[in-house]
Amino acid sequence: MSKGPDLQVDFSLLNKSAKQLNEIQTEFKRLGEWKKDVRAVVGDARVRKAMGDFVDNWDKNRKRLIEEIEEVGKMVETTRDAFQKLDDDLAKATEGKKR
Repeated sequence: MSKGPDLQVDFSLLNKSAKQLNEIQTEFKRLGEWKKDVRAVVGDARVRKAMGDFVDNWDKNRKRLIEEIEEVGKMVETTRDAFQKLDDDLAKATEGKKR
């Protein structure tokens, strides 16, 4: 049987990616706090309505992005955990054969 290339998993990259996705999600959640400030600054009713429409649309899409970022973050964490378990299991199996 021929030996193919070894699978290498960069756990550091997976950890960093999960952390960064969490930070991005947190920032997107905080962005919702600015909409009242924007409406308060704009005086003209037409501009206020247009800004309100924009903010409402942004809010809806921001929530969708937050959910998708969370989903991707969970996938990264699940992948990391699965490979870590596999690595641990293979290390234990190898230890038993070395004795």
